[in-house]
Amino acid sequence: MNTPIQGTAADIMKIAMINVYKELKTRNLKSKIVLQVHDEMMIESPIEEAQEVKKIIKEKMEGAVSLIVPLVAEVSEAKNWYECK
Repeated sequence: MNTPIQGTAADIMKIAMINVYKELKTRNLKSKIVLQVHDEMMIESPIEEAQEVKKIIKEKMEGAVSLIVPLVAEVSEAKNWYECK
C-alpha cells in the first residue's frame, strides 16, 4: 500500500532536482547537487552563492508539482556535511 506514496514522493523529488539543476546552470552558478536521500537534497555551494542557491532550492522544491496540500521545503546550511541538518 505504501508503494504509490513512496514512488510518487520519489518522482516529485526527481522533478525538483532536475529543476534545481537547470536553474543553477541557467544562472551560471558554481553550486552543485551532491547528494539526494529520501526527501533531502544536498548542495555544495561557494559562500558567495549560498543565499541565492537557498532561494532556488526552496522555490524549485516547493513548486515541483501542484497539489491540493502545499509542499513546504525547509532549507538549512552548514560549513560541512557533519553539521548539516
